[in-house]
Amino acid sequence: MFDRSEIRAAVDAGILTRDQASRLEAFLASRANPVPKTAAATDENLRFLNNFNDIFITIGIVILAMGLTAVTGLFFGPRFWSMVTGGSAGAFGAVILMPVAGVMWLLAEYFGGRRRMLLPTMAAISVFTLYSGLSAGMILSGLTGANAETVSSLSQAWKTLGNTGISTFLGCGAAAAIAWLRFRLPFCMFLMAVSAAAAAYTFAGFFGDAGLIIGGLLSVLIGFATLAAAIWFDQQDPGRITRLSDNAFWLHVAAAPQIILGLRGMIMGAPDATPSTPEAMMLLACLAGLGLLSLALNRRALVVSSLFSFWLALGQVVDAVGGGGMNTFIATTLLLGTGIIALGGGWHTARRWVLRWVPKTGIASRIFPPEAA
Repeated sequence: MFDRSEIRAAVDAGILTRDQASRLEAFLASRANPVPKTAAATDENLRFLNNFNDIFITIGIVILAMGLTAVTGLFFGPRFWSMVTGGSAGAFGAVILMPVAGVMWLLAEYFGGRRRMLLPTMAAISVFTLYSGLSAGMILSGLTGANAETVSSLSQAWKTLGNTGISTFLGCGAAAAIAWLRFRLPFCMFLMAVSAAAAAYTFAGFFGDAGLIIGGLLSVLIGFATLAAAIWFDQQDPGRITRLSDNAFWLHVAAAPQIILGLRGMIMGAPDATPSTPEAMMLLACLAGLGLLSLALNRRALVVSSLFSFWLALGQVVDAVGGGGMNTFIATTLLLGTGIIALGGGWHTARRWVLRWVPKTGIASRIFPPEAA
């Protein structure tokens, strides 16, 4: 079996172009497991996990980050509280977090740049992104004087929290972008998308009730914008064999929950509300439409993200037609569990049925990859 990481390393080194790498991977895959060419797009392989050693190292990185945070807190606290921060809790927090972020970057350089181990690199970059963003927010809070010690009203407290939150999320997005430029790690797409969305939601919160009203619509718009970016990557790699497909995968993961929560918010007024029977029927119809789109795109993220919403909506409908209490729970779990198993087992058959109504040529054939007969 060939090692895709070596081919990707050749692309990064400029030895192969992305198109050459795609054709080489397809050729080697066909020799290792002779199947029709279109079958390359039938499964979503988790290429970021090689073996259990990756998980083992990842656990170590997370524990190390926790330990280093405690150490920097103990070391920098007594020495630099007054001298460096001038009593500002925000800047003090940044002093604690930035050394840990630096260590995480060095680990990412080793495991990502040298060892090509994706899961440990993802863990290190996640901590680096989070700590860098938090540090940016804390430093801005210290520079502007907007911190918990200076606010005098509830509205001012919210604005302080909001400003710090926006700078934190933008800092996270910038850190993730730097990591992507250095390592070309597809997981950074997820971090950038989530950071940008969080900054937008925090900004909407400045408008009070208006922010609550547009929250559902805003979530849907951002979710579908992220989905469009994912589809753009997918259509460049309909065979799902290059890093472009991995970029798309993580954008699908980022888009799906936002679309689902946004639809729930628009239909029910709040994403955490219990739907009435008409609302449940409407939500089920929307989720069914997303399921069909997920089948056509051959991406299961939309289906997985909607399971909880589907469960609640289905339970409300079952309750309305004669369920109640334990009967509703039993009927809902049986129906949902059977449906998931049936869809998972018959995914390819269901895709062939859906693709009957999709054009077989042009851009549509790249967005909705064909299913092997």
